[in-house]
Amino acid sequence: MKLIIVLTLIFAVIIGGALYYMYSRKPSSTSGEIIVDAAPIAKPVLDKVIGVFENETGVKVYVSYDATGVIYTKIKEGTPIDVVVFASRDWGLKALNEGLVYPTPSTGLGYQLVVVYVRASTPYNITCLDDLAEYNVKIGVANPDVAPAGYEAMRIINQSPNASLLKSKIVVAKDIAELATWFKIGVVDVAFIWNTFNSTLANLTKAVIYPWRCGYNTTVYYSPVYISKTSRNVQEAKELIEFLSSDYVKNIERSLGSFATEEEARVFIKSSST
Repeated sequence: MKLIIVLTLIFAVIIGGALYYMYSRKPSSTSGEIIVDAAPIAKPVLDKVIGVFENETGVKVYVSYDATGVIYTKIKEGTPIDVVVFASRDWGLKALNEGLVYPTPSTGLGYQLVVVYVRASTPYNITCLDDLAEYNVKIGVANPDVAPAGYEAMRIINQSPNASLLKSKIVVAKDIAELATWFKIGVVDVAFIWNTFNSTLANLTKAVIYPWRCGYNTTVYYSPVYISKTSRNVQEAKELIEFLSSDYVKNIERSLGSFATEEEARVFIKSSST
């Protein structure tokens, strides 16, 4: 009963926030289209909110998804993109320092943690990262050269006394989207993926392992949003940035398992450490 009440309240807040946002803002004075290139981590949130933005402004938004490093390469090569969403603060700062994105306005699409999903079909009792060294399993990670989740996965694995053995079991996907697909169809038995994929992978998952519970240092990641210097629609891009900064979008992030602030992520780590 408590769960039903909580879910009802969350739903009411989200719907109320959407209505408030739509009717409290002045209609957009622009029309046109925006091209967004985002890391796969942003997909659950963007799928929920882009339609609201389009209805509010009359601006059409075209979204594609690439690994963060691929997005960076695209704008560096001059590909026309209006808004970019990176999966980590480091890549955003790199693009900013190289003059590839505008310094303001910018926002973010939440804070995330890399966790380890174990497929329901895996016949082993895996409760911690070190258990992976004992069994014949395929460990999925996204390409660490372009995907922050893959980089974090390798950083965690390298902390293990069994790092060499664990690395021998790794299968590398081009990005998180491909890795999630591999997990769904059984190409890998376990996968290092963002916590925001909980709802997507829940039905296929036997267990979710939190690395920090196994004694491994874990990084909180932030997904910054910038206007690209290759943008041909800067005004429309600014409107989207403003929208993504709204409380309505922040509540959507929370409802999908992301954290709207770093403090929320830290509290979660602390509360789930035992």
